[in-house]
Amino acid sequence: MRNARTKNMLGRITAALLTALISLFLFSFTGWGAGLPTASGADSETLRLGERMYRDSLLPSGEPMTAFLRGDVQVPGTAFSCVSCHLRSGIGSLEGQILSTPTNGTKLYKPYYQYPLPQNWEYGKVREGMWDMPESTAIYRPAYTDQTLAAALRGGVDPTGRELNSAMPRYQIDDSSMAILIAYLKTLSAEISPGVDKEYKYIRFATVVAGDVPAEDREEMVAMLEGIMAHHNRQGQIRNRYQNMGGNVMKPASFNNPLFTITIWQLTGPASSWRAQLEEHYRKEPVFALLGGLSAGDWQPIHEFSEQNKIPCLLPVTDLPVVSDTDWYTLYFSKGIYQEGESAARFLALNSDTADTGRIIQVVEDSQRARALANGFEDTWRELGRTDAPETVHLAPGETISAAKILSLSRHREKRPPVILLWTAAGALPVLESLAADKDSVKGVYVSSTLLKQELWKIPEKARDFTYISYPYRVDNESDFFTYNARSWMKKRHIPAGEKRISTHLYALMNVLLDPFRIVKQDFNRAGLGSGDVIMEYQFEMMMHVRRNYYRDYLFDVIGMSGDLPSIDFERLSFGPGQRYLSKGCFIVQLSAGSKPGLIKKSDWVVL
Repeated sequence: MRNARTKNMLGRITAALLTALISLFLFSFTGWGAGLPTASGADSETLRLGERMYRDSLLPSGEPMTAFLRGDVQVPGTAFSCVSCHLRSGIGSLEGQILSTPTNGTKLYKPYYQYPLPQNWEYGKVREGMWDMPESTAIYRPAYTDQTLAAALRGGVDPTGRELNSAMPRYQIDDSSMAILIAYLKTLSAEISPGVDKEYKYIRFATVVAGDVPAEDREEMVAMLEGIMAHHNRQGQIRNRYQNMGGNVMKPASFNNPLFTITIWQLTGPASSWRAQLEEHYRKEPVFALLGGLSAGDWQPIHEFSEQNKIPCLLPVTDLPVVSDTDWYTLYFSKGIYQEGESAARFLALNSDTADTGRIIQVVEDSQRARALANGFEDTWRELGRTDAPETVHLAPGETISAAKILSLSRHREKRPPVILLWTAAGALPVLESLAADKDSVKGVYVSSTLLKQELWKIPEKARDFTYISYPYRVDNESDFFTYNARSWMKKRHIPAGEKRISTHLYALMNVLLDPFRIVKQDFNRAGLGSGDVIMEYQFEMMMHVRRNYYRDYLFDVIGMSGDLPSIDFERLSFGPGQRYLSKGCFIVQLSAGSKPGLIKKSDWVVL
């Protein structure tokens, strides 16, 4: 199954990208962490400045670094920061037709082998399959020293004098600034992250259950996570004994593939106490990452814990994520209910102009979800340049509002019927029922499927043609092959699938978490010697896996280079370096007529 999946994925890659993959740089795997040079005397301020040079291309003075491309083209260093190509971990990346080599001390200060494009490569030749590719023989590169590394950064040559790729900027850095940058590079991805067994036998994970989460929700999430752990561990136990060399040729495994463990961090009491409880759990049992997670409130306390302790949190199930353009350590399914507000704003703006919209009345119940909806709409409305801001009515706890009251807010100002943003669950259906009796009184009503939940299907039939529903999930009959296989996998393991979509959401971890840790077909060139012949598929697999680079930032770097994935619940999950929301869209739908209505798409997938 894995071989077929890999070949199908690669078969969709363009010819230019295939050419680039042939020229991937790979590294020897001996002496992991041994002999790493230390940044002698590098205090926290030196490392902070070095990190800023690496990530932002800003000199210690705060001035932008200057760089040259292709010999004489001067460019601002801020447009070509180290992190933009070598990524946050410094392990490197694939970008277009260029593979960026590692910039962390563990790699820089050791020899490794470069795999160039094979000689006599026939461009454009149609090949029978991904295995029908020529081999590439390694070129040796000795370890860098501080001096040769400075020469590479300034002049673009490796320790043998070979010229680096012309896409590599040549930075103009004085000696004192260069020393700061090199000191930082020596610490970058220098130590295996917490939660990894010293002998690489185990990697520890945790999941968070915060507050008074219903027992059935907790049970569903835990069953899914334990199923994923067991699936990985069964594969790992087999591959720890034997290694498939291709064509069912087996040999004893050359190194250990770590197994996964997971524990539950239960947080109790008020949300203000959750942070201290998280710190205590982490002190007792450091983990590599948090997986999934449920909260009776918003996710902010756990988000801040992950951010400040640099602990990855993968795919918590929450309607209330932290929406941020800069935070790094939590990967969400989406922006949650905030995203529904965004999609409503984009749909409304696309289907009306300022002169045609009329007044917008926004009704917001007293709940975190409703306020997040309103924020999503308002932020996006402003970003679209609309100055006709909605008039907002904030309801008190337990308060409802009538259709007459809503309409009275606009009638004394203008004659045109308003657009109503009905961000409330309680009392929404009676409002729609009343409005249906006088359809000319309203231009359109927007509601949220997340707020209404099962009440969605009770929207009065006479109100359905003017009621627009934000719907963040797929709109189909779920009869595709992927969904059938996924649900069969869950059913076989007795994993429940409730209406809240907890386990079906978390099925995505089968790829998001397990793909980076999958076992590659061959551990070639283990001794760092010999010809090091490899074919393209080996090179691709080596690039797209963690492969003993057990650094938290590198896990995110690998995830960011993943291809788009199908999903049981979402239209699609798409990835990119630094992106922290996988489902980037939402549908606007209406209900069809009849006692058993279906969903009618009124928009394409609104990309946000």
